[in-house]
Amino acid sequence: MKERKISQGEGPVSALRRCQSKSAASGLPAIHTVIATFVILTLGMIPTSKGQTLRLPDLGSQAAQTQPSSLSLLAAQGRQHPGYQVFAGHLALPSIAVVGETTLEVGGMTKFDVSRLDRLTLTQKETLAGQFEVTVGVVDKLLASFSNPASTDAAQLAGKLRLAVIDYRYLLERWTQYRPPAGEEKVKADALLALRAGDIDKAWGMFVDLPKPKPPVALQIVVQN
Repeated sequence: MKERKISQGEGPVSALRRCQSKSAASGLPAIHTVIATFVILTLGMIPTSKGQTLRLPDLGSQAAQTQPSSLSLLAAQGRQHPGYQVFAGHLALPSIAVVGETTLEVGGMTKFDVSRLDRLTLTQKETLAGQFEVTVGVVDKLLASFSNPASTDAAQLAGKLRLAVIDYRYLLERWTQYRPPAGEEKVKADALLALRAGDIDKAWGMFVDLPKPKPPVALQIVVQN
């Protein structure tokens, strides 16, 4: 191992200090990197004056960035909520009966051939929408989901029709009752527009994406003697 030479006129103490300074200087970049990383990681955890958490810039609604397949998963998740189960169990709907192989009868009155969904008139769609208290957009969106009407199964259409009606009625009630915070009224307006257009999955995604109320922080139980 080579010995470090002390320059002429330099004392042992001075040489030691010079070596320590070089060692410290060589470690500065690593220290700066650690500090910068720590600042980035803790940026979102700095409390504000009101005790709230400082949030990073909003990158947009989760529902707005979600693919259609993911929206369907969010809709399925929303249907598992006990409130939805109770609502669906108590909702009175017109009867939906399959007559023969290709005919669907609604409310004992309206009949239409499921193999000719693309030939339904606007009046027929309005009648069907009125029976279930939904918009024509809901009916149009549902019928459009069957790409080949000639091979449509009447029982399958009946099941999807019932599910779409329950979803629409449930979400319409929830979004109508929802009171958005100041400055976020557009979320409610957009959800109601999506429902009117029959885009139920989008309305579901926005509903599931709503911030949930936080549990109480300091809960005290007082027992009186």
